[in-house]
Amino acid sequence: MSVTTRAAIVLAAGQGTRMRSRVPKVLHQLAGRTMIDHVLDTLAAAGVEQVVVVTGHAAEAVEDGVAGRASTARQEPQRGTADAVRVGLARLPASITQVIVAMGDAPLVPVEVYVALIGAQASGHEIALLSARMADSTGYGRIVRRAAGEVTAIVEERDADAATRAIDEVNAGTYCFDAVWLRENVARAPASASGEHYLTDLVGLAVADGRRVTALPAPRPELAMGINDRVGLAAAERILRNEIAERHMRAGVSIVDPASTFIDATVQIEADARIEPFTILRGETTIAADAVIGPHAQIWDSTIGSRTSVWSSVIESSSVAEDVQIGPYSHVRPGCQIGPRCRIGNFAELKKTSVGAGTQQHHFSYLGDAEVGEEVNIGAGAVTANYDGHTKHRTVIGDGAFIGVDTMLRAPVTVGPGARTGAGAVVTRDVAPGKTVVGMPARPIELRRRSRDG
Repeated sequence: MSVTTRAAIVLAAGQGTRMRSRVPKVLHQLAGRTMIDHVLDTLAAAGVEQVVVVTGHAAEAVEDGVAGRASTARQEPQRGTADAVRVGLARLPASITQVIVAMGDAPLVPVEVYVALIGAQASGHEIALLSARMADSTGYGRIVRRAAGEVTAIVEERDADAATRAIDEVNAGTYCFDAVWLRENVARAPASASGEHYLTDLVGLAVADGRRVTALPAPRPELAMGINDRVGLAAAERILRNEIAERHMRAGVSIVDPASTFIDATVQIEADARIEPFTILRGETTIAADAVIGPHAQIWDSTIGSRTSVWSSVIESSSVAEDVQIGPYSHVRPGCQIGPRCRIGNFAELKKTSVGAGTQQHHFSYLGDAEVGEEVNIGAGAVTANYDGHTKHRTVIGDGAFIGVDTMLRAPVTVGPGARTGAGAVVTRDVAPGKTVVGMPARPIELRRRSRDG
């Protein structure tokens, strides 16, 4: 059994009042995932074996949001970042030798930064911290260094003199500590006038004790800092979506206009797929090779097969096979399975429907709660009347059937293989294989003729 040596404490107890939201700040969405999900993903990629999320404000919601991904510890009451780390440390085993302290609202910190902090701390520093050089450092704690470059303290702006305020290197709030030293010293952080204990004070205490502290400047300051309000959230969204688009393009995906394309972090796209402008891909969506998506397509939690095209249409929680054409202005609602070589055209809508290979549904029609076979023709205006006011019922259409223009299929009903319905037919009873039914209510055509001739 391996011994856990590296852990992270993620600070997520704050109220985030500047977000002006009922939703806890760390649970706000960014490219399809919560802020704290992005933090947990990056820590895992950096080789962090165990994570404790310290909660406080809206603790139950945050705990539910990280369930199965991290353990949690509540800070009650909230008495500053040093106290939050003390609470998190109590949940970590004694085998831990390194502790990363990360902010739950800093989702853009790259994995390389965590790896660098881990390496810097392991090289003989009790504390390795992340700094950023900001053109406007207002509101941030300043990193104070000696002439030779050694870090001596973090000075909060409210305590800084004019010379310290002029420093452009600020504390980004991300650290890696020697775990033994942290356990022995976290309680030494003094109380502020408001009774809070701040993690930044540990830097000065460590230096005063002759311990080594290093600060690593972030390569891109905008990735290092936490998100405080919705303006910052939108800015982070732009940064992350640009990175997602660039990653896909470098992997062989053509994205015609990244600026007008929105792809969630959870989306997978194979090489040689093409994403046209004004396309939105969300959730657990997978796009196969040589598919063409867009322009103006929206796809949620769906699988799109090779060489399939989706144009000006919406697909939700469904699977679409290879060589399918969908659109324009089609709506594939949740629970659909579209077979290979199908054609779903203008103003066609489907819901909880399976469609067999080669079936055509070209014009303004509705298939709901249906099982449609292979090589079926769905005429313009055809509708499955699947709801009787109390219960949804199924419609079954066999292979090779021909559903005429303006046919209404009152479920539950089965149209057998090779059967046909005439224009305007209202089908209230099952249609035998190979039979043609016409009229309202629909009856086999030979019975209609016999009735007319008699």
